[in-house]
Amino acid sequence: MNQRFRLRGVAAGMAACAIGLAACSGSGGSGAGGEKVELSWWVADANQLDVMKQAAEAFTAKHPNITVDVQTQEGDYYAKLQTTFTAGNGPDVTWIDGPSFQKFQSRGFLLDVTEFAERDGFSFDPFVQPIVELYKADGKHYGIPKDMDSIGLFYNKAMFDAAGLDYPTGDWTWNDLRDAAKKLTIVEGGETKQWGIALPDSAYTVQFPFMVQNGATIMNEDKKSVNLDSPEAVEAIEFVQSMIRDDKVSPDGKFLLENDPAQLFQSGKVAMIYDGSWMVRGYYDALKENVDVSPLPQGKQKAFTIHGVGWVANAKTKHPDEVWELMKFLGSEEFGNMQAETGLVIPAYAAAQAKWTEAAPMRLKEYADFTQYGIPYPTSFSTEWEQPMYNHFADIWIGEESVAEGLAAMEKEANEILATLGK
Repeated sequence: MNQRFRLRGVAAGMAACAIGLAACSGSGGSGAGGEKVELSWWVADANQLDVMKQAAEAFTAKHPNITVDVQTQEGDYYAKLQTTFTAGNGPDVTWIDGPSFQKFQSRGFLLDVTEFAERDGFSFDPFVQPIVELYKADGKHYGIPKDMDSIGLFYNKAMFDAAGLDYPTGDWTWNDLRDAAKKLTIVEGGETKQWGIALPDSAYTVQFPFMVQNGATIMNEDKKSVNLDSPEAVEAIEFVQSMIRDDKVSPDGKFLLENDPAQLFQSGKVAMIYDGSWMVRGYYDALKENVDVSPLPQGKQKAFTIHGVGWVANAKTKHPDEVWELMKFLGSEEFGNMQAETGLVIPAYAAAQAKWTEAAPMRLKEYADFTQYGIPYPTSFSTEWEQPMYNHFADIWIGEESVAEGLAAMEKEANEILATLGK
């Protein structure tokens, strides 16, 4: 899972005071009547800092009375964000992910921008709609979609050519995937020299896509319970495990704990891998013309869990009108194009995705179009429910629990946690 999910945690310790005081530097003054205003803006990914600074300059050029101090935060981004918001401070505008959004919104940290949008005729229609829904609560808009992730099947064309196989297509099924993985696996003298695919323990890129493709519903609509132990979920995870355990077309879970699956793919040890759009640039830089990407093979349906980052505002900002102007800019096609040109992310602004598809000579348009089958990433009012899921998936992947036992246990434990949550 990429860093937008890893950057989560809880805040503690004496650092809270220092962080809280530092973060509120952009929240003083009025800004009314054209007065000079400085807004603070946090982003979680240092790799995107340059384009965010360019965006800040472009915004200030349009609004000369508003300057923007854009910063990244080292360490646990969401722990620091929680610390500053809890202290009543925090940045005016910040980057947030779906799971953290639910937690922060339910605690009153975030500004409802619905009335601002209605006042100015700001439309959410140009965005990929599952990302719009990810940043709504009780029918109200709290976030502007920034970007989105699409999960795809990356493959090594040279390995397919050597095996005499046709490349994956958007019509592939699970059985097509399995057959190709078998033919791409090379065993010599009892030792695997090349695996057909890597299927690591990753909820976002592996487990969730297989589950929803098989018709499973992970989170119930009221966000108070999960269905991780449904027959559809069990069947899906059993299929993945059978490829690992019985077919031996993927390294097993223990091996993948010690060997990064992305590195195995880049080094030519693995022919295929399920991974996210954030890896397009890295895989192309490593493999050049030998890499491409295809939409995911389908089970009972075409589907995957879609996620994307959003921009949200501090409910306690002293500059709500200026903050809204910045958020409108971040929700523009101009900003979407700025992001797309980096090749780092797929803009959530649909019209800007065309530029992203030019980021590498790969099947990126077909990849981006697959987002129409996206199902919003499962979230609730806290991220605590996820921990038993991660724990039991880990045990399944290293062979310490059966699929049925692990999914039953994770559902029971997750629902016990969810039963205590709510607004």
